[in-house]
Amino acid sequence: MKRNLLTIATVMTMVLSLSSFASEKTNPSVSGPSVSIVANYLNASVLGHQNDIKEMLADNFEYFNTANKKKSSKEEYVKFLNETNNSKYDCAYTYEVLDQTGKSAVAKATFKFDNFTRVDILTLQDTAEGWKISEVITNYK
Repeated sequence: MKRNLLTIATVMTMVLSLSSFASEKTNPSVSGPSVSIVANYLNASVLGHQNDIKEMLADNFEYFNTANKKKSSKEEYVKFLNETNNSKYDCAYTYEVLDQTGKSAVAKATFKFDNFTRVDILTLQDTAEGWKISEVITNYK
């Protein structure tokens, strides 16, 4: 009898502790840390995987290309990426989060092509819906 009570107590403890870790379903492409959002941005821009790009960008998102001094809104940028869906760039790329303080972060993504290098500076903000990209500035070397 003592062994049965111990077994029941152990099972109840396990059930209660496991259920305390349960949470609502979230979109992993936007609910992770800022570095995962940068990685997902690279998947969208380099590898052509635009599945969750709209959710990764803040409503006030702005893209700025320094080469032609053109600015694009979230809608324009998402439309461009959707038009290039599944297109892959032939380049090597790296990224790093340069600074993360409180609810904002700055990251750098470098794309090395044969004849030039593209550098994207990303500004991210932590919103109620998770980390979002609020600005991308593209430079070319």
